[in-house]
Amino acid sequence: MEKRIAITGGRGRLAGVAAVYFRQQGYEATLFSRTEGEGMRLLSDLFDPKIMSSFTALIHAAWSTVPFTSEADPGREEKEDLPLLKNILESLHQIEQGASVPQLIFISSAAVYGNQKSEPATELALCKPLSGYARAKLSAEKLILQAAVHEPRLKLAILRVTNLIGLPSNEDIPQGILPKIVEAAKNQQTLQLWGDGKCSKDYLWIDDFLEALKAAVETSVQGIFNIGSGKVFSLLDFIQIAEEVIQQPLSIKHHPRYPWDVTCSNISSAAFSEATGWNPQINIAQKIRGLMR
Repeated sequence: MEKRIAITGGRGRLAGVAAVYFRQQGYEATLFSRTEGEGMRLLSDLFDPKIMSSFTALIHAAWSTVPFTSEADPGREEKEDLPLLKNILESLHQIEQGASVPQLIFISSAAVYGNQKSEPATELALCKPLSGYARAKLSAEKLILQAAVHEPRLKLAILRVTNLIGLPSNEDIPQGILPKIVEAAKNQQTLQLWGDGKCSKDYLWIDDFLEALKAAVETSVQGIFNIGSGKVFSLLDFIQIAEEVIQQPLSIKHHPRYPWDVTCSNISSAAFSEATGWNPQINIAQKIRGLMR
C-alpha cells in the first residue's frame, strides 16, 4: 500500500521538519496550511472526504498558538483551532463505507498535566492545565475522544508531547530556550532568562520525536500516549553544560517567570514504548555539547 501522509500546520516549524523526515523514509508527505502556495495545499481541501481518504495517515500539527501567544490572545484557539479540528473530524466521519479511513494523529502537549510531582505522570494522571494553550489542547482531545465514540471506524491517536528541542527558535517568543543559550554562549551575549532557571522538565530531541511519529504511523496505534525522553533537565542544567564547554560563566539577565509556565514536568512514555517498540535514543547532554562546538 502506498504510504501517503498529510501533515497540517505546513508553515510551522514542526510540520516542515516532519515532512522532510517522512520523505526521506520513503513516504509521500503533503503539507497543508491555511494559505496555499510554496508547496502547501489548503487545509480546507481536507474537508473533502474523498481527498481525506486518499491518505494513510493525517498528522494534525496545525495550531495557532504557543503558550506565550495564547496568553496574549485569549480565546484564539476556540476561534481557529477547535473549529478546524471539528471540520477534520467531520470529514473523517463522512468518508464512504468501504473507503480507506486514514489514521488521525493529533499533536497534543504534556502541558495538559500541569505541574507534576517527582513520579512521572502516566496517561491516567489527572490533568490540571495551567495555561490557556494547555486547556485548549485538552478541549481538542475531548473532541477527538467524542468522535471515536460516535464513529468506530476512526483510528485516532493523541500524542501528549513533552518539550521538543533541536528545532529552530523564534526570537520574538521567550520559548525555545536552548538555541538562545547556545547563541549567548557562542557569541558572548547576555542570555534573557524568564524565571530562576530551576524549572525541571522532560525534554525530547526532535530526532527522537520524528522516530516516534513514524512508529505511530507504522503501527497504526490508537489511544492517548505520552511522548517524552524520560530525562528531566532544568534550564540551569543546560546553562551549566554550555558554561563547561566555553569554560566561562554566561551573562544572564533574569525576568519574572510567567505564571502559566509549568515548573515541573515529568512524564512516562512506557505505554507508547510498549505499544510501538519506540524508545528515545538521543543523549541530550551530549547533543547540546555538540551544538556548542
